[in-house]
Amino acid sequence: MSGKIKITPRARRLAQERGIDLAAIGAQGTGYEGGITEKDLVAWIEAGGGVGAVPAGAVPVAVAVGGDERATSVARKVAAEHGVSLSAVAGSGSFGKIVKEDVLAAIADGSAFAAPARRLDDEVASIGETADGKRIAKVVPYAGTRKVIGDRLSESMFTAPHLYFMQKVDLSDLLELRSLVNAKQGKKTSVTDYIARAVVMTLRTYPEMNASLTAGGIEEYASINLGIAVAAPGGLIVPVVREAQGLSVVGLSKASSELIDKARDGKLSPNEYSGGTFTISNLGMFGIENFTAILNPPEVGILAVSATKDEAVVVGNPDGAKRVDIRPMMNITLSVDHRVVDGLLAAQFVTEVKRLLESPLELMIRDWE
Repeated sequence: MSGKIKITPRARRLAQERGIDLAAIGAQGTGYEGGITEKDLVAWIEAGGGVGAVPAGAVPVAVAVGGDERATSVARKVAAEHGVSLSAVAGSGSFGKIVKEDVLAAIADGSAFAAPARRLDDEVASIGETADGKRIAKVVPYAGTRKVIGDRLSESMFTAPHLYFMQKVDLSDLLELRSLVNAKQGKKTSVTDYIARAVVMTLRTYPEMNASLTAGGIEEYASINLGIAVAAPGGLIVPVVREAQGLSVVGLSKASSELIDKARDGKLSPNEYSGGTFTISNLGMFGIENFTAILNPPEVGILAVSATKDEAVVVGNPDGAKRVDIRPMMNITLSVDHRVVDGLLAAQFVTEVKRLLESPLELMIRDWE
């Protein structure tokens, strides 16, 4: 051990007991003139850097910090609840330890869901070559769930003429209301829960959108069975909240959370992912700013929800003057089956969803007869 490393006697003894190479820590301690204290060493060990005792005379080796080992138990729980890989999260705690706030921040900016970079170079083994000279790394069968999804979406895209309607939504009031609601109860609500409630209320106003085109005609439904698209291990799946018209924001939150958890665990029953009458597809957590969704047949409408981003917005003052504010803005895009839904109805529908999201108190107090 170099004499240049400042370390307290207690820390040195702990390092010897645990077989830790102090030079490999590469961090300044919190002791006098940057010296490493026992507290610093314990923090580094808790972050995953410690190893077990080594035999006498052995050369101690520093251990790389693993993804789960370098996170607090609370951070691991939050990551598991949101399906986040800790390997994609940077830690801000002592010696890079991941804390709950790091996981939440990574979820908010979408970095937690970023796919790890994959390098393709000459070292990648090839199993064959195409007629035009491309080396083949592997062939994945187009079958099972992926083929079912592909066939259904192809049928939808090439059978139903899609028409798209986009609105930009100011979420300032909704985010403030959500913060107040979450501070008063145990079940935390998400922005998607409020969007779901707004869609349900709008479907009650425009029941023509809560419909399907069948061989017997256009069926309008008394039940609002709301589908929420989820990325599951086997592919995209849409768990369905049945009779959603009878649920509040918090009720929708509880029902959808249970279904989404089951979907990610592959435990949904057929009854829980069939029979939908309208679908929401939210890619906001991935940072997607705008997209259009393909209809989930036989439904005639699907709402694509994008990320919330701070934007400069021109707003009016009571005196008629205008100013520029920074507001949290979100794009929503409605896709409809133009065989059933005309442009005017679609425009009215998406505009009403926008109005409700920008007047969120209505989502909490408005009831239906």
